[in-house]
Order: sequence, then structure tokens, then C-alpha cells
Amino acid sequence: MSRRPRGGRSRPGSRPRAAPFTARDLPGLFEIERLSHDGRGIARWEGKTLFVEGALPQEQVRVRLLGNQSRYAEGEALEYHNAASDRQTPPCRHYHECGGCQLQHLTPEAQLQAKQTSLLEQLQRTARLQPGHLVAPIASDSEGYRHRARLGVWYERSGEVILGFRRKRRRELTPIDHCTVLAPELNRLLAPLKQWLTTLETRGAITHVEAMTGAPGPALVLREVKPLSPADQDRLRQLEAGQGCVVWRQPGAASALLDSSGRPVDPRLSYCLPADLSGELNGELPEEALTLASHPGDFTQVNPSVNRRMVQQAMDWLAVGPGETVLDLFCGIGNFTLPLARRGAQVLGLEGSQAMVERARDNARANGLTEARFEAADLNNTDLKRFKRSLGRVDALLLDPPRDGARELIRGVGQLSPSRVVYVSCNPATLARDAAELAAAGYHLQSLGVLDMFPHTEHMESMALFIRR
Repeated sequence: MSRRPRGGRSRPGSRPRAAPFTARDLPGLFEIERLSHDGRGIARWEGKTLFVEGALPQEQVRVRLLGNQSRYAEGEALEYHNAASDRQTPPCRHYHECGGCQLQHLTPEAQLQAKQTSLLEQLQRTARLQPGHLVAPIASDSEGYRHRARLGVWYERSGEVILGFRRKRRRELTPIDHCTVLAPELNRLLAPLKQWLTTLETRGAITHVEAMTGAPGPALVLREVKPLSPADQDRLRQLEAGQGCVVWRQPGAASALLDSSGRPVDPRLSYCLPADLSGELNGELPEEALTLASHPGDFTQVNPSVNRRMVQQAMDWLAVGPGETVLDLFCGIGNFTLPLARRGAQVLGLEGSQAMVERARDNARANGLTEARFEAADLNNTDLKRFKRSLGRVDALLLDPPRDGARELIRGVGQLSPSRVVYVSCNPATLARDAAELAAAGYHLQSLGVLDMFPHTEHMESMALFIRR
């Protein structure tokens, strides 16, 4: 084991340790020029870009410096002068402490406009592209929209239990008794859940809670690092019965779940997609709606209202009909695949998780859609040509990749030669990068639109339609 020299002196030629950064208030006022892609105000300081949390364009703000890098600096607004017309009072009382939302000081309409502007700038800067048609954003209620969330649990030495989300810029939790963006049926579970955590005999047994909705009702998944005592389990069953929810336990890092009594279970939650959004009136779904079931650990969209309209827009843009063949990449449990098959197309859905493929197949069978097929594939290392050989041809392609995008897959799209491609993105930077690849392969960016999946946050979803020239 090496040791440092005595006396506090460094070895000859060694680099001195950088002094820890100390936040400080900057003198004067800073003019905010515009918003960054993540919703922070942008100003200039000492010849570099200064990102200011909580500041809006045309405002003059006093700034506390939080970080200073060679090419940029970061700060937060301490107070602002000549408040922007789009500024609003944050609707959540936890906003200034909680790290879950970043844009509640900006009106929902202005949030959408800022995201659309950022998306267009990314495409122009990275790919030199502009859409032929910029469609209206698919908007969302800005409150009560989130139907899935992960909360942390912390046990103080004083005996207090904290249930909440990460603080801004810190690892500690913000205690949450009500979350503005959380669905009402999940909000009402917070107080009884915290009460149960406070009474645990096995202190420290639960470290995280996943809260979600779906048929048959609201559900909780408890990450359990110590076995619950019989008394803890009794009170857990009382919580289930009293709140009309389902609770599943997840021991350790295992994916298998237990019910509240400790018996192994393989549960499902389900949601519906209308066959045609025009049939969704007064919140009621038509009889021919599709039902998709998922395991609690599967990825599903957190905003069901936007998800339904997102799927409908993808169907309208692809406009597939009987006899056409579609490839759906990153298909999950069939969120897009099954509606495509309902329209008579032959659809092959590819997904990296074999377990999700099995659930997608179950969903196809349950909805009587034999035109939908599913296969497991490593989508980071897949030769798309082999699927063209098995399908005969590919008329249309849909992909909904994770934040890293789909660079390697996009490079193979030209070999498939679909006439149209719909790309659903959760990261404008990787969408812009991949759009440049599609343009080089001979595709025109015909339509582009923002999907307001996560109001009040910096996260941006979008959809792009590419047409082969």
C-alpha cells in the first residue's frame, strides 16, 4: 500500500489536488438570453456560458455559483428582476427542494414551446435538417399524469422514516407527502405507506418503492433487503385491504416477486389502447380496445393519456394496410406492434428481453392478433438484412429506442428500404444524430412533433416521420 509523504508535501512532479469548490454568490445581475435544452437559463460570465437554474429569458437575476468548469459554469437564481411573462408560481410545495421536476416555474404552454424550440435547434445543429411539417405537440395535463414512479426510503437515527424523491443536486431524499405530477390513486397511498414503514419491526427492510397503476388497481413493489417479520407482514396485508391496492415484495436484487404473505407470484397489470382514438369519448374506451398486460418490472409509459395519442399518431403517420409488412424495433410488450397488426399488417416486433417477448406473444394471443410475431434480438448488434430475408420485404419501420438511440440499427435501414420510418425518441440529441444517418441513406424528414410525456420536467419525447426519397 502506498502512503503519502509526511508533512503535507506532494511528491516531485505530482499534480496538486484541486481545492474543493465552494458555492458563492456572484456580484451584479445577469441577463438571461435563452433557455438551454434542459430548461436552465443561459447567461455569460467571464467569457463562458453560465447555466442558471430557475431563470427565464429576458430576466435579470442574481446568481449563486454552484460549479465552474473551463468552458462553462453553473448556478442557481437567488432572485430575479422584471419577471418573465411566462413565469408562474410552482404548483408543488416541494418544488424548490425535490429533484423530480425542473420546470414548474414556467407555464405548461411555455414549457412545450421551449421543448419544441430545443428539438428544432438540435436537429438543425447536428443534422442540418428541418421538418417538412411541424405538427402540434401532443399535450398532457400538467398535474396527476404520472402513473408510475420510484420512491426512495431512508431511516433516520431519530426513528423518523423519509419517503420521497432525491433532492436537487444531492443524494438525500426530499420527504414527499403529496406529489403534484403523481396520479391521485398513487398519491393517496403515500401517507399509509409511510405509516407502515414507520412501524416496521425489521427496521431498514425496505429501501425503495415502485408505485404504479393499471388493472386491477394501484400497486406497490417493495424492494426488500431484509426479511419482514410476521408482524410486519400482518400490517402489510392490512394496508392492502384498507387501501384497496396490491403489494408485491421484491427480495434483494431478484426479479421474482412475492405477495404480501411471502408466496411466489408472477403478477400482471394491464392497460387499454383504443382501436381508434376517435372512439375514446368521455374517458370511455370502445369494446374493440386492445388490452396489454405487463409484469410490474416491464417498461411501460408513465403517461397513459399521451401514450394512447402517441400510438394513434404513429398509426396515422405509417398508414399501414392489409398485406403490408412492418418491422417494430424495441417493441416491448407490443405497445405499437398490436395496433399495427389490428390494421391488418404483418408485423414483426423485436425486443432485447426474452421475458418481454413472451409477454408480447401472450398479448397478441389474448387479443386474437395472429398477424403479430415477436422475436428476441440484441438490438445493439443485429443484422437487419436477415429479417428482410425472412419477411420478404419491409414496407414500414417503427422504432422506439432508449436514450442511447439506435445508431447501429439506423445504418442498416437503407438495406431494408422501407418507404416510411417512424422514430419515437426520448432524447433529442440521439434523434438528431440518427436523423443525419437516415438523411444520408436517402430519407426525408417529413413530419416532427413533441410528445408532452413528462410535463414540468426537462425530459422530452418526440416523434419523427421519415419518407424514402
